[in-house]
Amino acid sequence: MSSLSDLRTRARRLADAVGNNFFSDAEVDEYVNIGLGELHDILVSKFEDYYVSSAAFNLVSGTSVYSLPSAGVTNLYKLLGIDVTQGSDTIRVPRYSFQERNMLSSNAALYSNRGSANIRYNLNGTNLTFMPEPDSADSVTVWYVPSFVKLVNDADSVSNNIATNWEEYAVVLAALKMKSKEETSTVPLERELTRISARIEEASRNRDAGEPMGITDDGAGLTISYGDSFNWG
Repeated sequence: MSSLSDLRTRARRLADAVGNNFFSDAEVDEYVNIGLGELHDILVSKFEDYYVSSAAFNLVSGTSVYSLPSAGVTNLYKLLGIDVTQGSDTIRVPRYSFQERNMLSSNAALYSNRGSANIRYNLNGTNLTFMPEPDSADSVTVWYVPSFVKLVNDADSVSNNIATNWEEYAVVLAALKMKSKEETSTVPLERELTRISARIEEASRNRDAGEPMGITDDGAGLTISYGDSFNWG
């Protein structure tokens, strides 16, 4: 994958700004990072799991609210899902809306008598809230899309989640911003950026071409087989 230095050089060449001190390296680097950040947004919006991270922590009995940093999540961009594990059983935890915050009894069991999940979570700012209030130290795994991390040093390289030819988006955007600052025509670069954007939008769909995404069963992973036990405490 290309380094920050490589992308900067390519952007300068495209903008015919090699050796042009009107643009500092730091300024071009910022333009490149803006482009990479936009590319990150494009890929995340495809919901094809180009970026997935996870963090695990233990619940604390009597504690419903957990800050994301204390849970090991310091760079959340999009939350993908939450699992809770007790013993050998792991279930997906569904979300509750803010309007439902008082509907779950604080002394409700994790599972109803039909084996369905009662526990819910809510993401509010930088906090996760679980209802009903946990009364055991079960393990929780948070699955999420991390935020874009800027390239800072010359040797920093683009994430290997990004196809090499998609890097050109950041190069063209950086060159466009340089031309704009010079108050020269940006029309050719705008057209090229539109073309590249459309190509990435199309190509990034159906990342797993052999098993494309289908309709999801919202109930999958929410229940355990009858006879199993999975309760707080």
